Amino acid sequence: MPSPIDPKLTLGEVALTVRNLDTQMGFYQQVIGLTLLAREDGKAVLGTQDGHPLVSLFHNPGAKPAPSNATGLYHLAIAFPTRPDLARWLKHVSPLGLRLGQSDHKTHEAFYLNDPEGNGIEIYQDWPAEQWPMKDGMMTAPDTTAIDIPGLLRTLAPGDAGWKGAPTGTRMGHVHLKMNDGARTRQFFEGVLGFFITADLMGAVFAGAGGYHHHIGTNAWHSKGGPAQPEGTLGLRHYTIELSSTQELERVTQQLQDAGVKVVKHEAGLFVKDPAGLPLLIRPQPSTAESALSALNPAFSPVH
Repeated sequence: MPSPIDPKLTLGEVALTVRNLDTQMGFYQQVIGLTLLAREDGKAVLGTQDGHPLVSLFHNPGAKPAPSNATGLYHLAIAFPTRPDLARWLKHVSPLGLRLGQSDHKTHEAFYLNDPEGNGIEIYQDWPAEQWPMKDGMMTAPDTTAIDIPGLLRTLAPGDAGWKGAPTGTRMGHVHLKMNDGARTRQFFEGVLGFFITADLMGAVFAGAGGYHHHIGTNAWHSKGGPAQPEGTLGLRHYTIELSSTQELERVTQQLQDAGVKVVKHEAGLFVKDPAGLPLLIRPQPSTAESALSALNPAFSPVH
């Protein structure tokens, strides 16, 4: 078994290939509350008000959808710092006529929606870790319930100033991917990168670091045995893991190379492909708007 992956890791931006850059930018600003951090040459980076990128967009107006059974993004999951932050966001989007799903997973309570091009989004806040239904680092059998909406809204004090956009401390909490082979997926995240597997049941494999319920979620509910998402198609362009030091990056790189995984050096970090064929960017420090823009440049082959 490899050494455990950096317990201090965080997730960086999720990059998407989009057809309509202006529409997508407007959605992530107006609905999700992100700030436009940079835009140039058909690329845009959005994130928190203090400059931390969360979503980057690559404009390709001729991009086609991937096959319905292909691997790809299931949803990106943006975590707010507090429960009142989630309540403010809910009050903000309630008049917009969006189709929202919701669930209290006991580890976190989450709302679900799609952006205008069909990319899945989860907006959530974590319950205190001591309440999580986990034993020996593993999630117990799923026990989801509906969110207590009145209780959520009661977390707001009378006269609350209301939604002012995604607050400082908002982060990419996890990324949930569509895989085609559960065993290979588990082997990669656990046996190569050194994540701890927190769930492996009902066609889903979840992986976390540092005791977190999951940084990476995967499922094969609609993509088992399906093709890898073709490069240049709409949807996920890459997802990002940020390690806490160059020493951690060197160690993880060695583990990848020892396992025979192709590692591609890039100005933004190191790119590999996970077992589902999805590009993963690994870098040794938090991203900036500049590094997120550069990461949109092709890493494996030109994207047409």
